[in-house]
Amino acid sequence: MSPEDKWPAVNKAYDFVIPSYQLMSTRFESADARLTNLVTISCTLTLAVPIFAKTVEPNVSFASPFFVLGMLAFLVGAVVGICGRVTGSIALPDPMILYEKNLHDSEWEFKKNQIYFAGENFDYNVQAVRKKGNVAIGISVAILVEALLFVGWMVS
Repeated sequence: MSPEDKWPAVNKAYDFVIPSYQLMSTRFESADARLTNLVTISCTLTLAVPIFAKTVEPNVSFASPFFVLGMLAFLVGAVVGICGRVTGSIALPDPMILYEKNLHDSEWEFKKNQIYFAGENFDYNVQAVRKKGNVAIGISVAILVEALLFVGWMVS
């Protein structure tokens, strides 16, 4: 049995190769944007709360352990967010590798191989997006802790 007869759906399955890269590229960009937005929210909270607290209570102490720990939570969240934003990448097809390694293949063999590589890259890209999602959860926890500590600071 020939490979073409063994895997007759290669031509149809190949139609999913480019959209799979587009999907993961969009998800990766969304995960990056989410990290940027969370760091922005954290910065806004960190700048606004002390100003608000000083306006409401002019004698508020910035030496309070609640305030210091809140600032520390901000720093942790910001560093984690920035590191999460600038690290990680997605795997995309490299035209030079296609040129160097695949131009000798028949059209059917080329499509079959690209389906395989797109599957490997999809798995890699899912992990990259998942890692950014985990970083977003970490930043969200840091923002929550920071907010709670600032509330404790303002009521103490």
